[in-house]
Amino acid sequence: MSLACTNSETVDALFVTLFDMIDVAVFYLDADGKFTCASPAIERVTGRTPDELAGASFSSILFVDSMPVFTEMIRNATGTAMARDGWIVHADGGLIRCRIVVCARSGPGNIHVTGIMASKSQIDTEIEQRMQMFTIAVEQSPSTVVITDKAGAIQYVNPKFTRLTGYSFNDVLGHNPRILKSGKQTAEFYRNLWQTISSGREWRGEFHNLKKNGESYWESASISPVVNREGEITHYIAIKEDVTERKMAEENLRLSEEMLRSKNEQMERDLRNAQMAVARMLPDRPPRSERLRVDFRYLPMEAVGGDFFSFNTLHKSGMGVFIGDVAGHGVSAALFLALVRSLTERLNADWGTRPSGYLKELNVNLTETMSLAFFTALYGFFDFSGEQVLFRFAKGGHTPPVHYRAGEDTALGLYADGMPLGVSAAASFGDMEVELSPGDRIYLYTDGVTEARNADKDMLETEGLLDIVRRGGAQELGRSLDFILDETARFRENLPAEDDIILIGFEVL
Repeated sequence: MSLACTNSETVDALFVTLFDMIDVAVFYLDADGKFTCASPAIERVTGRTPDELAGASFSSILFVDSMPVFTEMIRNATGTAMARDGWIVHADGGLIRCRIVVCARSGPGNIHVTGIMASKSQIDTEIEQRMQMFTIAVEQSPSTVVITDKAGAIQYVNPKFTRLTGYSFNDVLGHNPRILKSGKQTAEFYRNLWQTISSGREWRGEFHNLKKNGESYWESASISPVVNREGEITHYIAIKEDVTERKMAEENLRLSEEMLRSKNEQMERDLRNAQMAVARMLPDRPPRSERLRVDFRYLPMEAVGGDFFSFNTLHKSGMGVFIGDVAGHGVSAALFLALVRSLTERLNADWGTRPSGYLKELNVNLTETMSLAFFTALYGFFDFSGEQVLFRFAKGGHTPPVHYRAGEDTALGLYADGMPLGVSAAASFGDMEVELSPGDRIYLYTDGVTEARNADKDMLETEGLLDIVRRGGAQELGRSLDFILDETARFRENLPAEDDIILIGFEVL
């Protein structure tokens, strides 16, 4: 269907398409009530061609009795379709009873009236309903509607297009939608689009476009071909939705995920380095002594833990041992352990035989350097200067040592007062001393042992550990350590450990 229009305007292609099949005339009137364009079907109703009607007043084709009704209807036209019956004067002088439906639409600079016209025998309620549907679905649509001819020249845009892009109807009339291109999508992208719709298929995709003011935006679009009765493509209709906010959210999410992934990768590298550093800080083998047999087990979690131990062999008359547990895991725990190791190495020579003084000096150094709420520690010294081995220790909030008496086959907890280190520089620590006979053992451990939990959330606690030590004390020292760990895992019902575990055994020879 072709249209005859004036003032460089064209009737809505979509509107025409709706009525083309039933030969209903479609027309536009300007603000003065004059024809600006009309479809060829109007000649069959009025006997006048679209060119003959161009610029003529709508009232010029009305029978005098119908003029007041239609003049008032056009003057008061709204976005809602209104229908009236009236008489049209045919070019041959005859009168034709017609059904005329009109509605107003916002146009570039003027209020246009869009109408349809047919003899009373042609038009029915369905046509009126379609008129109303067009007004609501297209003119008032929250989506952008663009209609082009077969060559891609814009023939129609709805009000949403103007509000979104800043281009008026006159700005884009006759232009190709490529005026919106941002240049960020490839020529191949557009070739694929045109190959799809020109072959009669619907295309769906997203455009990155530019508004009239240069601002970029994203649209999700569906473009479909419109065909006539002969099956030929006459127009293309694009229904588009502004998805700029969604795309920005997706981009921000992508950047956040990329940044998070980068940070995670860096954290993983840092953790691996921290794990290697912690592993290097811990002893790789037990020390040798003529008076003591020493063995240990270290079970770290996957995350870098805060458990630490070291041996002090600087003193010929004895051997010292330090064991501590830093609250938390990760790189910060590893850094703190590095600080602890540095401080303890400095204290070993001067304070290595005096546990309470050792912890006091360590505590003062820590509180001057940083404050950490929970850093438990124990320093013990095995004194070989007499006939019997003495075990002297002081602890700050740490788990109590276990004394296994070989002759009695008993296990006792050794308790001493002292708050966690790093809390207060004024904290004091007291020494406790116990005599050891050949075969006696001292077990030191971190709270990953006694705070083991089963499925009911019950903890093993010190009493549970004492029972395990009593049952496994007769075994060789290394095997007794393995027995303790196996029984602890059995108590957990083989649930994963919730903390690092250090277990050290000392046996008097």
